[in-house]
Amino acid sequence: MTTIALLFIAATFLRADLVLRLGLRLRPSSGIETVSRLQHPIVRHVVRFAEFFTGFRITVDPWDGPRLPDRLLLVTNHQSMADIPLLMWAFPRHDLRFVAKKELGRYIPYISLSLREGGHAIISRTGDFRDGARAMARLAELSSRGISPAVFPEGTRSLTGRVGRFNSGAFRIILERASLPVLSAAVDGGRRIGKLKGLVRNFGGTRYRIRLLALHPAPRGKREILETLGKVEREIRAQMDDWQAGRA
Repeated sequence: MTTIALLFIAATFLRADLVLRLGLRLRPSSGIETVSRLQHPIVRHVVRFAEFFTGFRITVDPWDGPRLPDRLLLVTNHQSMADIPLLMWAFPRHDLRFVAKKELGRYIPYISLSLREGGHAIISRTGDFRDGARAMARLAELSSRGISPAVFPEGTRSLTGRVGRFNSGAFRIILERASLPVLSAAVDGGRRIGKLKGLVRNFGGTRYRIRLLALHPAPRGKREILETLGKVEREIRAQMDDWQAGRA
């Protein structure tokens, strides 16, 4: 059943890809708005189907902090390419745009087209850093249009669950250009489906969990930006250590 369900999910993304291409052809100058209209309905549909037919489960732990602002910078650890659509599902009130590696901008129905045309920052880990910096600067500018940037400071997936070294690049570039509060969050479960083989074998039994950790005021200046990133890194590491030790 899991394999059949995954094929259906793939077919859903193919249909969504065709719809998005049609929308972009009809209104070629409105890619960001077109993606914004489609992304939440699509991920809701896919997650609902996956939970019903495969046993996949996603939970967002209760948040007892202040009401989240309409615009923010989301910072999480990274375990799977599924993190992007699942975080979109978890934030229905926010129009998230991610910093993503350029490989995700190719060959994945709907996801790749959405990343390329929807205002996400697609960067090459081996290319000219200035190209990546410009992409992240454009993402920061989109916050004035209601977009909430999202970054994975590790820069790559962790298939073990251990949090990798945090890099300040995307975090710093965005916050130097946009005054945004910073929301830290931890995700777990994606490592079971981090690669295609794991996706096919483990998807049905995966329990994917998201916990919001802390909302930090918008930092000002390089020193505050780096201090905030340090706090966020400690929060995420502590939460992942708790989960791996079996503590709630």
